[in-house]
Amino acid sequence: MSFFKELKRRNVFRVGIAYTVATWLLIQVTDTIFPRIGLPDSAVTLVIALLSIGFIPALIFAWVFEMTPEGLKRESQIQREKSVTAQTASKLNQLTIALLVAAILVVVADRFLPGSDTAPEIGVNTSAVTSAPAAKDEPAPELLSLAVLPFTNMSSDPDNEYFSDGISEELLNLLVQVQGLRVPSRTSSFAFKGKNMDIKEIARQLKVEHILEGSVRKSGNQVRITAQLIDVSTDTHMWSQTYDRELENIFAIQDEISTEIIRELKIALDTTGMVPRDEARPTSNMQAYQDYLRGRYLFIQRGAPALRASLAAFQSAVALDPEFTEAWAGLSMTAATLAGWDQANAEATDRIALDAGNHALQLDPSSAIAMAGLGMVYSNQGEWQRSLDLLKRSSELSKDSSPIYFYGLVLQSVGYLSEARQAFLQAERVDPVYPQLQVFLGLNAMALGDLAAARNYLQRAIDGGNANGVGGMFFLELETGKPESAIAYLEEHTALVEAGQASGMQRQSADAIAAAIRDQSLLQSGIEAAMLEDHIIALNYFGAEKEIAHLLNSDLASGIALKNSLRLAFHLWAPAFSGLRQLPEYKQFLRDSGLVGLWKERGWPDLCKPLGEDDFACE
Repeated sequence: MSFFKELKRRNVFRVGIAYTVATWLLIQVTDTIFPRIGLPDSAVTLVIALLSIGFIPALIFAWVFEMTPEGLKRESQIQREKSVTAQTASKLNQLTIALLVAAILVVVADRFLPGSDTAPEIGVNTSAVTSAPAAKDEPAPELLSLAVLPFTNMSSDPDNEYFSDGISEELLNLLVQVQGLRVPSRTSSFAFKGKNMDIKEIARQLKVEHILEGSVRKSGNQVRITAQLIDVSTDTHMWSQTYDRELENIFAIQDEISTEIIRELKIALDTTGMVPRDEARPTSNMQAYQDYLRGRYLFIQRGAPALRASLAAFQSAVALDPEFTEAWAGLSMTAATLAGWDQANAEATDRIALDAGNHALQLDPSSAIAMAGLGMVYSNQGEWQRSLDLLKRSSELSKDSSPIYFYGLVLQSVGYLSEARQAFLQAERVDPVYPQLQVFLGLNAMALGDLAAARNYLQRAIDGGNANGVGGMFFLELETGKPESAIAYLEEHTALVEAGQASGMQRQSADAIAAAIRDQSLLQSGIEAAMLEDHIIALNYFGAEKEIAHLLNSDLASGIALKNSLRLAFHLWAPAFSGLRQLPEYKQFLRDSGLVGLWKERGWPDLCKPLGEDDFACE
């Protein structure tokens, strides 16, 4: 018998075919599952290597051994007339057919079924989910995607960090205008700044195929910018270029880099797409432009000190160039945001935000950032409909996530929880790893009753270094009946406050609240500490609903609408506050704050409904 026929008789070919099909199927499965359980790409590579190495031993095994009714035996020990290789061949054929059917099903599912990387459904238990929640309607796979990572500051002066960050952000703002290109927003792309992470892992989290990175060296009036475009799937540099120019030519450099990237990605531009920056410069004053970049850099840092410095930088920019629209818009947004961080001076900063926002709209009636700044001011002041109208318009115009996120924030404040969720999910598509957005996705899920999804989102916020995520988890643990775990999160948040990394209650008050959670005999001291710190979560847990209603109405009577707006957005629609929502004093607060009037005009919110002409009830 020839060697070929002997290979066939011993089923070596059939084993090889079955092994190949099984290997392909295993690779597809691991490539899908491993990233979702947090394993790196190298784990998939290891599986591929092991399966490849095992191919030859499998063939040798098929040649040397035979499976008999008595068990595994060496082929040389079996008499030819007692060999059962024919029956084994039939079984291998059946196995191969089954594997092929499974492989076809995998291909069909991958190509034609909706993606599985979806947001946790409200009302569905997602406690076992560990991968990042994401919006249901992710961009179509064929849409090209690119993330702009923060360029490295190569200048001798570390204070030039604002300039390298600003150049990266300006490039991102140019590229986001390109039709057919998805570009994650700044808050997501810059979340990886300073982290020594594999480029493929960054691309996976941002859901992009390409990465733009580079460096900036600024010395006096001279600028050197190096940029490189990376294809993540092949880990190859598609394009790289270094530019040595004077600062006055910075807009031309940005335009050149963007044009080269578009050419490399072979994107056909719509004629309504990008406007070359050398034809539409935001300012001709380079010092004003640098102040503007510094203002944006500081705005992203948040916190009252950084926001005050940002405000000063924007004010310097508009003083140097009164026609600088983007600087006026940035000034409005910064002042409106500072009001929340520095509530004692909110009236003055709101006035700055109003003046700057209106001036920006006079220069450019389509300025989305100016509309968003004004929308937040009107929310701070309790002018709900005016706020919603501006924020809705700005979210429609803007390619950035901030106006969309702010729109969701105000929708949540006024009780339109389902609408708020849709706005937050829309913002998440642009900003998939923005921690503060994850906080509000979590709080929104709590309000809609899905505590498992809330935990998932809040944990993502904590993983992103957001202190509000820790505070939200304290609330969630109380809600789910885990007081000791809640106290642990309260301790963690208090430590962040002491380290200057968060705003919140002092240690003495936190200790009193923790003690009252553990020991009901200390309830009164816990309530007193919570009243001192205006901590409505603790007050509610201690059953002090009337004290909460008093705080709300007292602040409203004093004209402090901002604090109540934040309370509504963060907490008051959660199931834990259902008792508060039944109090006549709270219903009066809703009337006096203008919410009932808004609902009558716009439509009733998720948890409230009218009772006749003059009354209403909330769940």
